[in-house]
Amino acid sequence: MKSSESYTKWLEVGYYFFSEHGPQNLSIKALAEHCELPRTNFYYYFDNKEDLIDKLIGLHFETIAELFNTELENRLDSFIPDLYIIACDFKLGFQFAKQLFLNRDNPMYDVAYKKAIALSSDLIVPKFKVFSNIDLPDESVKSIWFTVTDTWFSRVKFDEFSVDCLCELYYEIMDTLAPLIQNNKIN
Repeated sequence: MKSSESYTKWLEVGYYFFSEHGPQNLSIKALAEHCELPRTNFYYYFDNKEDLIDKLIGLHFETIAELFNTELENRLDSFIPDLYIIACDFKLGFQFAKQLFLNRDNPMYDVAYKKAIALSSDLIVPKFKVFSNIDLPDESVKSIWFTVTDTWFSRVKFDEFSVDCLCELYYEIMDTLAPLIQNNKIN
């Protein structure tokens, strides 16, 4: 197990760069410059860029998603605005998840994105169902939630990442989906 300060720095900077720029623009040279470490140091900890990305995805689940779910358990009383208040505390994690979403054509990112959404769905869906007044079986509501989440990630802008903007985006999405939900067309 590698636990040095350099290893942690590579992961932290790598997580930020992946979240901001996506996997295609994740440059070992740029990471090394930002970490103020030699590129050769990178290869002490990682086989290649793909190995780093694999570890970043692991970090996302072991740390960020776990903390997010803990916050949901402790602070999600009402779907709106609580979910988006909590989301604002995890902006970088949401940026990371958006990169997974945007790169879903790669099976590794698709699996990671779906896993990330599924991990919090059991905590969010009951609040979503009540708040949105959806009178359908839980599995149907979960399917609707996944559609809302996909649509949300396709439209969210991180330069406008505030509780008010996130709530407004939710209402826009629900206005669009309402006829489909009423006719039970989302499954």
